[in-house]
Amino acid sequence: MRRPSGPALTAQEIADVLVPVSDPLTAPWHHRVGTDGSKFRIRLSADPGDLAGPAVAGPSGDGQRDYDCFIHVSIYWTTEDTDDSLGSLRAFCRSLVAELHSAWPEAESAFEVDDAYSYRILPELSEGVVDLRLGSEAPLTAPGFSLVEAANRAASGTGLVFAEDEPNRHLAPSEDAGDSVTYTVSSRAEELPFAAGARSGAAPVDARQLDGFTERLLAELARHTAGADLACWVNDRLYRYEVELTPLG
Repeated sequence: MRRPSGPALTAQEIADVLVPVSDPLTAPWHHRVGTDGSKFRIRLSADPGDLAGPAVAGPSGDGQRDYDCFIHVSIYWTTEDTDDSLGSLRAFCRSLVAELHSAWPEAESAFEVDDAYSYRILPELSEGVVDLRLGSEAPLTAPGFSLVEAANRAASGTGLVFAEDEPNRHLAPSEDAGDSVTYTVSSRAEELPFAAGARSGAAPVDARQLDGFTERLLAELARHTAGADLACWVNDRLYRYEVELTPLG
């Protein structure tokens, strides 16, 4: 997690949101219960070895730059009804990220759990054009499922209206990518080509609208896809990338 501008986020600020404790870097693990009843352990780190990760437009040529805080998460107990510990862990990590972005909408975050990963940063915008690309390793479960229709349902009340668009319009060859996130998006799309694309017309967009829209869309997609990837651009700036998304909660 990092704040792109201004003072760095401190481990104490992040702990105040996730696990209110004093001096969070001295305690080895903090405990949380997920929405499915599973129990998790969280450890915050400001170790420089933990803080390099995927980023857009970093100062170095390979796109690596320091984050403000690294959050280690492990699952140590699941309910009898939970038979997918990795899915539970992914959903829990996404819920933590949602909490942190509620506190700092402008923050940048990245996480990875067993080849499923997420990247998110809010572009500066007052009026935006939102582009979506969807890929799935398995067929969509609902016959005739439409990304455009799903996006328009999720966008109800936001002023965004989507139409079908070319699935791979945003992708650049991976060897031309100038940062590690773009490289990851393009490389992943070579393995799992995006099957559907949708593009909105220009409309006023704020951070809360964009967050709410993408959460609703992710929840709907998770009901109709298996191991789907969703990439979302705003004004040609990658805003959010979710690989092998699972329901949030």
